[in-house]
Amino acid sequence: MKIKASNRSEWLAALSAVASGLLLASLFAPWEWTWAAGVALAPMFAAARKISERWALKYGYVTGLLFWLVSIRWLTHVTVAGWLFLAAYGALYFLPVAWLAHRWRGGALGFATALAVVWCGVEFFHGWLGGGFPWNPLGAGLSLWLPGIQLAEWGGVWLVSSLVVFANALVAWALAERRDWRGVGVGALLVALACGWGVWRVQRIQPGERSLRVALVQTAIPQDEKWVAAKVQMIYERLDELTRLAQEDPRVELVIWPETALPDDVRNSEASYALVAGLCTHGTPILTGSLDAALLDSGEPRYYNSAFLFDETGRLASEYDKRHLVIAGEFIPFERWIPRRWRDAWEWAESISPGEGSSIFKVGPSAIPLAPLICFEDILPYLARADVRAGARMLINLTNDAWFDEVAAPRQHMRNAVLRAVENRVSLVRVANTGISCVIAPSGKVTAELSDGGGRTWTSGVLWADVSAPADDAPLTFYARFGDMYGIACATATVFWLFSAWWRRRQKKTENPC
Repeated sequence: MKIKASNRSEWLAALSAVASGLLLASLFAPWEWTWAAGVALAPMFAAARKISERWALKYGYVTGLLFWLVSIRWLTHVTVAGWLFLAAYGALYFLPVAWLAHRWRGGALGFATALAVVWCGVEFFHGWLGGGFPWNPLGAGLSLWLPGIQLAEWGGVWLVSSLVVFANALVAWALAERRDWRGVGVGALLVALACGWGVWRVQRIQPGERSLRVALVQTAIPQDEKWVAAKVQMIYERLDELTRLAQEDPRVELVIWPETALPDDVRNSEASYALVAGLCTHGTPILTGSLDAALLDSGEPRYYNSAFLFDETGRLASEYDKRHLVIAGEFIPFERWIPRRWRDAWEWAESISPGEGSSIFKVGPSAIPLAPLICFEDILPYLARADVRAGARMLINLTNDAWFDEVAAPRQHMRNAVLRAVENRVSLVRVANTGISCVIAPSGKVTAELSDGGGRTWTSGVLWADVSAPADDAPLTFYARFGDMYGIACATATVFWLFSAWWRRRQKKTENPC
């Protein structure tokens, strides 16, 4: 077999693919190099212009694979196979963008616009297909720079991602083509206008007309201790100690515990209910995460990952069941077709059942309507939007990231959640078992964060904060009213372009079979 040596262009393209993959990963924790947003994709785009179609696709995949392998390496704490699969799967979404970067025959402005649309289209599909995995969209990498994410109130995180890609494409065009400088200039002006508007918008966001004094209880229970019988009493004691500390502030109107804070099902556990009710009678309602169980008419049990609001008398006032479940973590696909004896032999836990819709809890003297989101639900734009349209004027995320590492996963999770506050212009309160518990303002700014004083967020403690909320009749953002119109339009355009390109190629082969 004859081996052909790679030429200089291919070696440069390989280095460009690696550079783009690493720069993309550096946007997210633990590095959070926001400056990289302006250039991360430019090496891959520029290289695709100079090499063959085949190599452009190969190196586009390399960029995506490297990005995902590095950015979600925290998943190896739970599953190495899942980490490899999700990285290999996510890299596929880089192929249409690399192909377009290679094939484009127009000018600079069209090049940047087309890439921005197609990137948004594939990113939207990635967050939707198969239940969706909208983790680390490109727009979330800008969450530390507030002016850059304000466009989310118009088109969601997808529009912010498009802005980043548009800017990168202009840089790539200038490097690779060195022509159509008028188009590059016009594009640069549009980016500057968008960022300038973001600066102006941040300065004009006013706090809500009312506020809620909350105390966020972070228990810091390691995952390997949460469901151990010998640790139940320790969990009760920590919840009791931290909640009594939280209630020392007489202004507190709501104490919030994280996802599955209790070691069992509070509705059917005398010990757990006694703890919650006893603490509530100190005069402070408690919102907590807990498992829930119900029996069907057939006698089969159904389990839920839930949030419960107990009022100041200890009465269960409101409840919510998690809607979007984590595959393989909370449910097993096609479980009903797997024989019970196999599941028992493999010691599979029963799957969690999904909830049916939003739940609005009204809390405090002003009866502020808030909506809980459990675990990774705060990275799903459509769920937060549905809650706000249902009347919520504050979002509460109860989560437990103890499964993963101490830095990258919890901070990436928080940065992804920032966009929900901007999209809907409501505050987002996050209460995590091991961090990061924080308050995110409607501008996307993290206004309060629990740490040990040395920057470590994996710690037990209480965070007190006054959280603002708009009036019930406050106008909704464009995104809250119309949703993912921009993302859907880009996804539709991407499908149409891919089909058209395939059809033209098929016709050409038919006309010239040789």
